[in-house]
Amino acid sequence: MADPQWKRLVEHVMAVPERVYEHWSSTEGWDNDTEFGKEYGENRVSWCVIFDWDMYHDVGLDKVVPKTDNVTAFSKWAREKGAWSAYPSIGAWVNLDNGQHTEIVTGFDERYVHTKGGNSVKAGSTDNGQGNGVWSHRELRRAQRVSGYFAPRFPDGICPPTADPADPRGGRAVDSYRARAAASHTAPEFPGRKYFVLGAVSDHALLLQTWLQRGNWGPPYKVGPSRTMTALDLEKVRALQKHYPALAPADGLTGPLTWSYAYEVAYGLRAR
Repeated sequence: MADPQWKRLVEHVMAVPERVYEHWSSTEGWDNDTEFGKEYGENRVSWCVIFDWDMYHDVGLDKVVPKTDNVTAFSKWAREKGAWSAYPSIGAWVNLDNGQHTEIVTGFDERYVHTKGGNSVKAGSTDNGQGNGVWSHRELRRAQRVSGYFAPRFPDGICPPTADPADPRGGRAVDSYRARAAASHTAPEFPGRKYFVLGAVSDHALLLQTWLQRGNWGPPYKVGPSRTMTALDLEKVRALQKHYPALAPADGLTGPLTWSYAYEVAYGLRAR
């Protein structure tokens, strides 16, 4: 049986390496130039909401969230759709500081909410008004800066762990939940070769294609990554394999090592 969609989402979020993703200029500071902005189609702008959308897009769930770069806009959308809550739930988008910032909820207990987000700074650091990377944080649930949560409905109908005693998605409230931290600098577990042959359809294919796009391997997509492995995708895999001798032969077939290299290059964990 396939994992619930909320679980695939949060596992993907947890697998994104925590580090600086922007570039520093002595005259302008951090430049907002990231692969997350490029994926969204709007780069060099504040990208906290963009990161949230990208995470859903990467696992094929972008249809359940609005494509906006504005915290106030998604909060208004959530209220109109009956998807707004005063309680955290896994995968929810938190509104912080009355529309100034957002991150994705990765855990909660009776006192704290745990989040991970883009265009932020490492916990304990200050940014002088500018974020620079992807980092995890903890905040008091009842802190004044927590304005509320956008809790999307997942297409499979399964409610994620929630603290909301009246969650309209049908979930039963739990006292706490915490997503497992991904192993440092490690790709998600390789699901098997069958998901990457020509014509195969799966969420794993979508994830691989997203990494190949971020790495700028092979011919560009005319539309973008999809859940289907096409001849173009095999060409992109070959381009990656040709660049790294360790991945020979360059046959376009994705195995565990090719899977890991695609992930590591996409997130700047391996030199190109």
